[in-house]
Amino acid sequence: MKKRDDDLNFESAWDNQFKEEQEKKTTADKKEAKKHVAPVFRGQRNVIEKRSEIIMKKKQEQVHEKKDAKVVAEISSKEGDDFDVEW
Repeated sequence: MKKRDDDLNFESAWDNQFKEEQEKKTTADKKEAKKHVAPVFRGQRNVIEKRSEIIMKKKQEQVHEKKDAKVVAEISSKEGDDFDVEW
């Protein structure tokens, strides 16, 4: 029995994929080398600090409000008291 030369069997598909990968490798190997370009500076600046102190703004502190809480000896509600809840 003679094998058919088409892409429907495993061996021919494998061979086609192998050939395509070999072709991609030859084109991918030819990369250009990048040339180094030295950075351009505006020139050296010789600056000397003459300040004796540095003044910075202070952070604003948040003012916390104090809540008055009354402490009582006994609880105001007793067992069995009715109370209304507004939903």
